[in-house]
Amino acid sequence: MMIGSLSGCLVDQKTTRGIKQLQVTHTEGYVEYVAKQRKNDQQSKVGAGKTKSKESIFEQNIHLEMDGYVYHPNFLEFSAAGLFGLLQQDFEDTFGDRKRSTSEQGTVVEFDVSGQFLKKKSYPLSVHARRQRTLQPRSFQSSLEVTTTNYGFLWRIVDEKMPTSIQFSHNDVRLEPLSDFEDNGRQKNTLFRFDTEYRFTDNHVLSFDYEYRKTEEEPFGLNYDTNELSLSDKIEFGPQHRHRLESELNLYDQKGSFNIERFRWREILRLQHTENVRSWYQFEVIDRKQGNLAGVTPLEEQSYSINGTFEHRLYDSLVSQFHGFGQWQEFKSGLDVKRYGAQVSLDYRKKNRWGTLFANYQGRAQREDRQGGEQLIEVLDERHTFVDPMPNILSNTRIQTSTIFVTADDRTTTFISGRDFTVRLIGDQIELERVPTGRILDGQTVLVDYLFQVGGSFILDTVSHQFSIRQDFSMGLEPYYRFIKQDQSVTPPSVSGVTPEDITAHIIGLAYDHDSLRLGIEYEDRDSSISPFTAIRANATLMRRFSKGATGQLRFRWSDVRNFEPNARDLKFFTVEGNYRLPITPKFVIETTVLFRKENDSLSGDDEGLDIDFSLEWNIRQTEVRLTYEYGKFQDVFADNKQSSLFLQIRRSL
Repeated sequence: MMIGSLSGCLVDQKTTRGIKQLQVTHTEGYVEYVAKQRKNDQQSKVGAGKTKSKESIFEQNIHLEMDGYVYHPNFLEFSAAGLFGLLQQDFEDTFGDRKRSTSEQGTVVEFDVSGQFLKKKSYPLSVHARRQRTLQPRSFQSSLEVTTTNYGFLWRIVDEKMPTSIQFSHNDVRLEPLSDFEDNGRQKNTLFRFDTEYRFTDNHVLSFDYEYRKTEEEPFGLNYDTNELSLSDKIEFGPQHRHRLESELNLYDQKGSFNIERFRWREILRLQHTENVRSWYQFEVIDRKQGNLAGVTPLEEQSYSINGTFEHRLYDSLVSQFHGFGQWQEFKSGLDVKRYGAQVSLDYRKKNRWGTLFANYQGRAQREDRQGGEQLIEVLDERHTFVDPMPNILSNTRIQTSTIFVTADDRTTTFISGRDFTVRLIGDQIELERVPTGRILDGQTVLVDYLFQVGGSFILDTVSHQFSIRQDFSMGLEPYYRFIKQDQSVTPPSVSGVTPEDITAHIIGLAYDHDSLRLGIEYEDRDSSISPFTAIRANATLMRRFSKGATGQLRFRWSDVRNFEPNARDLKFFTVEGNYRLPITPKFVIETTVLFRKENDSLSGDDEGLDIDFSLEWNIRQTEVRLTYEYGKFQDVFADNKQSSLFLQIRRSL
């Protein structure tokens, strides 16, 4: 029967006794020409001179792909694709009177091969091998050529009693700047994972997970191996199995550039008392030892924590919660930290004749008691995203500012304090703010490393209240009010390195959302013992559809923030963005975007910028043409910037 059905497949395939050894079900491909050019021009206002860079890239590629199977789709189903091409790259930069240039010719090779063996059996196997290449533009640096090669497999045993999976993957990322004057980077990650579980019943499952990772990074010289083992047990019990107990033992061992040894025991109990009443409790023990790259004393800690939550639901209108918690940390350095407290919250929701009313209250009291010696702790790869005009606040206090180290998310670029970002101490917190004419872009994520200090003998008490109310009217109007109150006290009052903050904040706002129009305005008055301020914020979004399929969008944001002593600062920020897309024909589309921003800052100075993007897409039978041009102009107290880029792609389907 199978032989008869397969004999009707496409010809030109190898056969054995009438069975097709290889069957190709789909093929396609294209040839393309790609041209890219990018220019940057910066004139310093603080004596650093003039900087220029120019980058040109030309590619000629052919791409082929196919899908098919071997013998039968249930034996091996596969897809394969490959791209091959020629590449020419030129980069030049100028610093004052010094000019440097590099040029390179090479080839482009990309592939994506995957297959699935025995997909309808109880032991399917998936394999893959991929290589992908991208170019990432960087401000005032050459673009970064990122070549990612990945291969691996996933084997699963589908069994009702004991499902199991084995996974392996290796990821190799090469980071090669187009300029020869920068170091190349490389990141290699190898993963092996084994998961299995045994189902005693539908309501009792024992799980075992093991994971091995190997990480290598250049040029930072990071190299470490990680082994992690977890054993967990989940039991559902009680009437209709509404209660659940989860137990977990976890062992984590990392050796290499940064050593971590950790043991964790966790118990979680969830109880469903009635349809409207439930509670859950957690107990956790952690024993860890963490090495430091900075050469300071390793961190050794034992931690015990317990918390519980009781929740009551009154239909869908009112959810009440009471939460209690406690934690004790003991460090080998002699430092003991105790934290304990309670929190109560109420969430109210009620439909009325005008729409829906929302209200929320949260009250929290916490005591932190620290006794003993000092302990330096190192933080690696704390992620922060810069979004203008707001600064980023680092997660810990008492940070040694000289140890702050900021890199790009891919660890290829090290950012410099004063040139790319500024460091500001507000109370006992550290704020990082990007320099607009530096190399950190608006919206970019960075990694931050630093050392911070814990220790000393003091007691910090915190009592906080938060209340909010909002009425959503059916015609789209949404007025709201939020209140924030925090009282902190430290004993003894003269302890160094700890700055208690008292806050009283009132926020009142109004939003309107109807069809394609969204408006919002908000006023905030924050009285703080560290950083008091008042702020007015407004935003608007308008989307329109025009005749012949054209669409337009207009957005703006405006904020006026006034910080008072001891950190006096006046900040006004304004952005407006417009986008228009016009399909002249179904196969010929043009689109343009204009962005303008302006910032007046009494502390950091004023800046102003304009970005214009224009793109064209044209499909002519089997040929696609894409053209994009971008122009930007920006100035602040540090420098005047100009940049432009041109992208052209012509692709012909085969």
